[in-house]
Amino acid sequence: MRKLFNPESLVWKPLGFLGELVTLSLLWALCSIPLVTLGPASAALYDTAVHVIRRREGTPFSRFFSTFRRELREGILSTLLWAAVLGLIALVFYAALRLFPDFAERGALVSLLMLLIGFFTLGVLGWVWPTLSRFTLSPGALQSVSLRLALGHSLRSAAIALLWGAALYFSLRYVSPLFFLPGAAALLSSYLIEPVFLQYEERQAGELHEEA
Repeated sequence: MRKLFNPESLVWKPLGFLGELVTLSLLWALCSIPLVTLGPASAALYDTAVHVIRRREGTPFSRFFSTFRRELREGILSTLLWAAVLGLIALVFYAALRLFPDFAERGALVSLLMLLIGFFTLGVLGWVWPTLSRFTLSPGALQSVSLRLALGHSLRSAAIALLWGAALYFSLRYVSPLFFLPGAAALLSSYLIEPVFLQYEERQAGELHEEA
Protein backbone atom coordinates (compact mmCIF):
# COMPACT_ATOMS: atom_id res chain seq x y z
CA MET A 1 0.00 0.00 0.00
CA ARG A 2 2.85 2.38 0.86
CA LYS A 3 4.38 1.80 -2.59
CA LEU A 4 1.06 2.59 -4.23
CA PHE A 5 1.02 6.12 -2.79
CA ASN A 6 4.72 6.76 -3.38
CA PRO A 7 4.97 9.85 -5.66
CA GLU A 8 7.82 8.14 -7.52
CA SER A 9 5.78 5.01 -8.24
CA LEU A 10 4.85 3.89 -11.75
CA VAL A 11 1.27 5.01 -11.06
CA TRP A 12 1.75 8.50 -9.66
CA LYS A 13 4.82 9.68 -11.54
CA PRO A 14 3.12 9.70 -14.99
CA LEU A 15 0.02 11.31 -13.45
CA GLY A 16 2.19 14.01 -11.88
CA PHE A 17 3.91 14.62 -15.20
CA LEU A 18 0.55 14.92 -16.97
CA GLY A 19 -0.70 17.23 -14.23
CA GLU A 20 2.26 19.54 -14.78
CA LEU A 21 1.61 19.63 -18.53
CA VAL A 22 -2.06 20.47 -17.93
CA THR A 23 -1.20 23.16 -15.37
CA LEU A 24 1.39 24.71 -17.66
CA SER A 25 -0.90 24.62 -20.71
CA LEU A 26 -3.79 26.25 -18.83
CA LEU A 27 -1.53 28.96 -17.40
CA TRP A 28 -0.30 29.74 -20.91
CA ALA A 29 -3.83 29.81 -22.36
CA LEU A 30 -5.19 32.07 -19.60
CA CYS A 31 -2.26 34.50 -19.72
CA SER A 32 -2.51 34.66 -23.53
CA ILE A 33 -6.18 35.73 -23.56
CA PRO A 34 -5.38 39.46 -23.93
CA LEU A 35 -3.37 38.42 -27.07
CA VAL A 36 -0.78 41.16 -26.49
CA THR A 37 0.57 39.04 -23.65
CA LEU A 38 1.04 36.02 -25.92
CA GLY A 39 4.80 36.71 -26.06
CA PRO A 40 5.58 36.80 -22.33
CA ALA A 41 3.19 33.87 -21.76
CA SER A 42 5.04 31.83 -24.39
CA ALA A 43 8.41 32.74 -22.88
CA ALA A 44 7.14 31.65 -19.47
CA LEU A 45 5.74 28.45 -20.99
CA TYR A 46 9.10 27.46 -22.44
CA ASP A 47 11.11 28.50 -19.38
CA THR A 48 8.86 26.52 -17.03
CA ALA A 49 8.90 23.45 -19.26
CA VAL A 50 12.72 23.45 -19.18
CA HIS A 51 13.35 24.30 -15.54
CA VAL A 52 10.40 22.65 -13.80
CA ILE A 53 9.46 19.64 -15.93
CA ARG A 54 12.93 18.75 -17.24
CA ARG A 55 15.23 19.96 -14.47
CA ARG A 56 12.84 19.72 -11.50
CA GLU A 57 13.62 23.27 -10.35
CA GLY A 58 10.75 24.93 -8.54
CA THR A 59 7.01 24.63 -9.13
CA PRO A 60 4.97 25.42 -12.28
CA PHE A 61 3.08 28.36 -10.74
CA SER A 62 6.03 30.18 -9.19
CA ARG A 63 8.35 29.67 -12.16
CA PHE A 64 5.72 30.59 -14.76
CA PHE A 65 4.61 33.83 -13.13
CA SER A 66 8.15 34.85 -12.23
CA THR A 67 9.22 34.59 -15.90
CA PHE A 68 5.96 36.12 -17.11
CA ARG A 69 6.42 39.24 -14.99
CA ARG A 70 10.12 39.51 -15.85
CA GLU A 71 9.57 39.35 -19.60
CA LEU A 72 6.27 41.25 -19.73
CA ARG A 73 7.52 44.48 -21.30
CA GLU A 74 9.85 42.99 -23.91
CA GLY A 75 7.37 40.22 -24.64
CA ILE A 76 4.52 42.62 -25.32
CA LEU A 77 6.73 44.79 -27.55
CA SER A 78 7.83 41.73 -29.54
CA THR A 79 4.22 40.53 -29.84
CA LEU A 80 3.11 43.91 -31.19
CA LEU A 81 6.05 43.95 -33.60
CA TRP A 82 5.16 40.54 -35.03
CA ALA A 83 1.48 41.47 -35.17
CA ALA A 84 2.41 44.54 -37.21
CA VAL A 85 4.61 42.50 -39.57
CA LEU A 86 1.93 39.86 -40.11
CA GLY A 87 -0.70 42.59 -40.54
CA LEU A 88 1.44 44.23 -43.21
CA ILE A 89 1.85 40.89 -45.02
CA ALA A 90 -1.92 40.34 -44.89
CA LEU A 91 -2.47 43.83 -46.29
CA VAL A 92 -0.07 43.14 -49.18
CA PHE A 93 -1.91 39.91 -49.97
CA TYR A 94 -5.26 41.68 -49.85
CA ALA A 95 -4.06 44.45 -52.15
CA ALA A 96 -2.59 41.91 -54.59
CA LEU A 97 -5.85 39.97 -54.68
CA ARG A 98 -7.86 43.12 -55.36
CA LEU A 99 -5.51 44.78 -57.84
CA PHE A 100 -4.26 41.79 -59.82
CA PRO A 101 -7.03 39.48 -61.09
CA ASP A 102 -4.51 36.95 -62.44
CA PHE A 103 -3.01 36.58 -58.97
CA ALA A 104 -6.44 36.22 -57.37
CA GLU A 105 -7.34 33.42 -59.78
CA ARG A 106 -4.32 31.35 -58.68
CA GLY A 107 -5.92 30.10 -55.50
CA ALA A 108 -3.51 27.20 -55.05
CA LEU A 109 -0.49 29.51 -55.39
CA VAL A 110 -1.91 32.02 -52.92
CA SER A 111 -2.65 29.26 -50.41
CA LEU A 112 0.85 27.86 -50.82
CA LEU A 113 2.46 31.26 -50.28
CA MET A 114 0.37 31.86 -47.15
CA LEU A 115 1.26 28.40 -45.85
CA LEU A 116 4.98 29.01 -46.41
CA ILE A 117 4.83 32.39 -44.68
CA GLY A 118 2.97 30.88 -41.74
CA PHE A 119 5.45 28.00 -41.55
CA PHE A 120 8.43 30.38 -41.62
CA THR A 121 6.81 32.59 -38.98
CA LEU A 122 6.27 29.65 -36.65
CA GLY A 123 9.86 28.57 -37.19
CA VAL A 124 11.20 31.98 -36.18
CA LEU A 125 8.77 32.51 -33.29
CA GLY A 126 9.79 29.08 -32.04
CA TRP A 127 13.15 30.71 -31.27
CA VAL A 128 11.93 34.17 -30.23
CA TRP A 129 10.14 33.22 -27.02
CA PRO A 130 12.75 30.73 -25.74
CA THR A 131 15.49 33.29 -26.48
CA LEU A 132 13.49 35.95 -24.63
CA SER A 133 13.22 33.67 -21.60
CA ARG A 134 16.95 32.90 -21.52
CA PHE A 135 18.89 36.00 -22.64
CA THR A 136 18.67 39.71 -21.89
CA LEU A 137 18.22 41.47 -25.25
CA SER A 138 16.46 44.54 -26.57
CA PRO A 139 13.34 43.83 -28.69
CA GLY A 140 15.26 44.59 -31.89
CA ALA A 141 18.24 42.43 -30.95
CA LEU A 142 15.87 39.66 -29.88
CA GLN A 143 14.30 39.49 -33.35
CA SER A 144 17.70 39.65 -35.05
CA VAL A 145 19.22 36.88 -32.92
CA SER A 146 16.12 34.69 -33.27
CA LEU A 147 16.08 35.11 -37.04
CA ARG A 148 19.76 34.12 -37.25
CA LEU A 149 19.13 31.11 -35.04
CA ALA A 150 16.16 30.05 -37.16
CA LEU A 151 18.11 30.35 -40.42
CA GLY A 152 21.31 28.90 -39.00
CA HIS A 153 19.51 25.85 -37.64
CA SER A 154 16.97 25.39 -40.42
CA LEU A 155 16.23 21.70 -39.79
CA ARG A 156 15.56 22.33 -36.12
CA SER A 157 13.43 25.34 -37.07
CA ALA A 158 11.39 23.24 -39.50
CA ALA A 159 10.79 20.63 -36.81
CA ILE A 160 9.77 23.34 -34.32
CA ALA A 161 7.38 24.87 -36.88
CA LEU A 162 5.79 21.47 -37.55
CA LEU A 163 5.50 20.79 -33.83
CA TRP A 164 3.83 24.09 -33.01
CA GLY A 165 1.73 24.04 -36.17
CA ALA A 166 0.29 20.67 -35.20
CA ALA A 167 -0.26 21.75 -31.60
CA LEU A 168 -2.08 24.93 -32.63
CA TYR A 169 -4.16 23.13 -35.28
CA PHE A 170 -5.43 20.41 -32.95
CA SER A 171 -5.92 22.82 -30.03
CA LEU A 172 -8.01 25.24 -32.11
CA ARG A 173 -9.93 22.54 -33.96
CA TYR A 174 -10.84 20.24 -31.06
CA VAL A 175 -10.29 22.54 -28.01
CA SER A 176 -9.65 19.66 -25.56
CA PRO A 177 -5.98 19.23 -26.64
CA LEU A 178 -5.48 22.81 -25.46
CA PHE A 179 -5.37 21.36 -21.93
CA PHE A 180 -2.03 19.63 -22.54
CA LEU A 181 -0.61 20.23 -26.05
CA PRO A 182 0.97 23.68 -25.44
CA GLY A 183 2.97 22.32 -22.51
CA ALA A 184 3.89 19.20 -24.46
CA ALA A 185 4.96 21.25 -27.50
CA ALA A 186 7.13 23.52 -25.34
CA LEU A 187 8.73 20.51 -23.67
CA LEU A 188 9.44 18.72 -26.96
CA SER A 189 10.76 21.87 -28.62
CA SER A 190 13.19 22.31 -25.72
CA TYR A 191 14.99 19.15 -26.82
CA LEU A 192 15.68 20.88 -30.14
CA ILE A 193 16.55 24.28 -28.70
CA GLU A 194 18.50 23.57 -25.52
CA PRO A 195 21.54 21.97 -27.28
CA VAL A 196 21.91 25.18 -29.30
CA PHE A 197 21.52 27.41 -26.24
CA LEU A 198 24.09 25.28 -24.41
CA GLN A 199 26.64 25.95 -27.16
CA TYR A 200 26.13 29.71 -26.88
CA GLU A 201 26.21 29.67 -23.08
CA GLU A 202 29.45 27.68 -23.07
CA ARG A 203 30.98 30.03 -25.64
CA GLN A 204 29.89 33.06 -23.60
CA ALA A 205 31.33 31.53 -20.43
CA GLY A 206 34.61 30.86 -22.22
CA GLU A 207 34.84 34.46 -23.43
CA LEU A 208 34.19 35.78 -19.92
CA HIS A 209 36.86 33.43 -18.55
CA GLU A 210 39.40 34.69 -21.09
CA GLU A 211 38.60 38.33 -20.23
CA ALA A 212 39.08 37.56 -16.52
